[in-house]
Amino acid sequence: MHWPYIGQCSSIEKIECGAVNVTYKIHARYTYFLRCYQTLTDEQILQSHQIQRSLAVQLPFVIAPCFTDKALTLIKFNGASYALYPAAHGNSMSKLSSVQAKSAGFALALVHSALVQHDGSAFPSITLSWEKEACLLKLETIIKRIRQAPTSVDNYWAMRRAEKQQEYLANKNSVHQYKIATQRQLIHGDYHQANLFFDRYSAVSGLIDWDLLQNMPRAYDVIRACTYMFQMDPLLSSAFIGGYMSQLPLTGEELIDGARAWGIYADHHIWPLEQVYLHNNVAAKRFIPHQDFLPFSQQWCRLAHYLKNDKDIR
Repeated sequence: MHWPYIGQCSSIEKIECGAVNVTYKIHARYTYFLRCYQTLTDEQILQSHQIQRSLAVQLPFVIAPCFTDKALTLIKFNGASYALYPAAHGNSMSKLSSVQAKSAGFALALVHSALVQHDGSAFPSITLSWEKEACLLKLETIIKRIRQAPTSVDNYWAMRRAEKQQEYLANKNSVHQYKIATQRQLIHGDYHQANLFFDRYSAVSGLIDWDLLQNMPRAYDVIRACTYMFQMDPLLSSAFIGGYMSQLPLTGEELIDGARAWGIYADHHIWPLEQVYLHNNVAAKRFIPHQDFLPFSQQWCRLAHYLKNDKDIR
């Protein structure tokens, strides 16, 4: 109704691409994706759309929302908020080569260079502070719920991770707050391979999903990406960081601050466990890795040594 120019739809299918927002794949003359927002306010969505459309003028790989027949990017239907996006060009990769990693780093630097020009007041600034006993109590509640769940591989790994994380956070040497030392700016906030597309030359040809726009240091976005995309693999992470710094330098202070900021966030991050075992959101199971919880400082050691930066981030 709102995008009549796309022509007759041959089919509409719901796709699994996250644990919160709902997305539908629209098959018409071309392929589109209809986004149904679940978490952001309409003000944040519209501000995000403005930013995406502005960035798309500078950076062709940024996928911006389509206009309706009334020149809107957001519509309300049955009380929900929707936006339509064109399909990204290129291919999505589950694992990246070192060339693609370098290209992804370069593209993120271009995004950060463009985002610094935009006002981020509509978007969150994360406070890196947790109350120790509250964290431990929540993890204890999650562990009790997992014990009540049926035996399965997913539940086995959830239990192992929850217990290890609880043990780590209970340690007297664990840190539960961190004050950011370097400049904040708007960052993408969810930069990883599921939101990236590559052309046949391994260059980034598409970037999607701007729902986690936030105000944090650039290096926080960089180190977060290395965690999700490469599990801090030294070769691929250094290629990514090298690609980034070829366009937009990071000082040693910025890199360490970003690592410390992301590290304390990652160490306290229990959102997937909460969603699955406290809120019955089974879609979040995909975000619980089948591997032991490892404090970020231990993950950082391998990469820091490879980058010849052995400074402890704790």
